[in-house]
Amino acid sequence: MAEAEKIEIGLKVSNRVITLKVHPEMEPYFRKAAIVINRRLDTFSKSHSGGEMDSMDFYLTVAIEGMVESQKNQDKYKLLQQSLNQRLDDIDQRLTLGLK
Repeated sequence: MAEAEKIEIGLKVSNRVITLKVHPEMEPYFRKAAIVINRRLDTFSKSHSGGEMDSMDFYLTVAIEGMVESQKNQDKYKLLQQSLNQRLDDIDQRLTLGLK
């Protein structure tokens, strides 16, 4: 999609409004991500209120956790894809043998 097809949205993250241009169909994902980030930041700030972590530590921790989750999901997707391809190959072989 072209840049002109994007819409501008405002997301409130950690008491700041972040303005982004996104494709309309992606807007719900960005809004959900903002909610998850705010919840994680809130959790961290409550559990580490003793001053051992500053706000940058919170942001980095949330970013790292998000990337780890993304990597785990990508790995699961690849495994699922491999399993599905193997099953389809098995079905194809059975059908080929059955037609001969």
